[in-house]
Amino acid sequence: MTTPAQAIDRLSTEGGRACPVCGQTVSVRIDLFDYQLFECTHCGCWSSDALARDANTSFVPENYFSHADSDRDKWEKLSSRLSWPTDRPISALDVGCGTGAYLEYLRQQMGKNALLDGIELDPERAAQSRERGLDLCIHEGDALASLARLDRSFDQITLWDVFEHVTAPLELLKGLAQVLAPKGVIYLQTINERSILPTLGRAAYRLSGQRLRYPARRTHEAHHLVFFVRQGIEYMAREAGLEIREVWFDRLARSRMEGGELVRTAASLLLALENAFGNGLFINVILEKRKA
Repeated sequence: MTTPAQAIDRLSTEGGRACPVCGQTVSVRIDLFDYQLFECTHCGCWSSDALARDANTSFVPENYFSHADSDRDKWEKLSSRLSWPTDRPISALDVGCGTGAYLEYLRQQMGKNALLDGIELDPERAAQSRERGLDLCIHEGDALASLARLDRSFDQITLWDVFEHVTAPLELLKGLAQVLAPKGVIYLQTINERSILPTLGRAAYRLSGQRLRYPARRTHEAHHLVFFVRQGIEYMAREAGLEIREVWFDRLARSRMEGGELVRTAASLLLALENAFGNGLFINVILEKRKA
């Protein structure tokens, strides 16, 4: 039987009351019936116990991965920011590589001498990555367990829309730092809790006296476990021996939005306006090893 003290010590994403980002005790702020949203006043991040409570989710993997190429402009922007030298092979690891679309892009950009690895939890998607026939090394299973089996370091490690699905993001970031080459970078794109849509979702719940739950549920879907702010990412970076090299924000592509035409139009306009003022639904971060 779990005691109250043990419940507090466990991460909120695992059914406890400890922040998965900084470890401080979190408080329930939003009750969505089959799962709850917790706020950490220490690092500013939010988290969900949806996985621990087996909450229903509208997430359909096939719909998500069928639009992978809609992110190609983001892949190109990242490549232009990194600008790797061409006089030596580059090693790259894509965590949560899905069907391997981004790894295929890297093969095209980096050439046949690049050493490309992927980690994918789902066996079916891992198989799809291998079927691309691009000399990719795909590690199937949990990310942390897969990292322990790797026998080399990486110049580039990417996590596209992965970090928000992880129960223990700080532990994973520490593991990634261990396999990062001395001059390598870790790039992650994840949900920005201080974007306008999650802010409106939380506000609707609060201002309606906790009666209006749908907006909060739509902006904090059950398949997302942690909702980050820059302050929380900075904390994790320090704990992992890393530092932020660059941060920028962008928005969700309309092709990835769900719901009716009116909802998608309104959301698209709001996100475009927000992005014009320097904020966005996604926070993009490039991390490197902390300088002595």
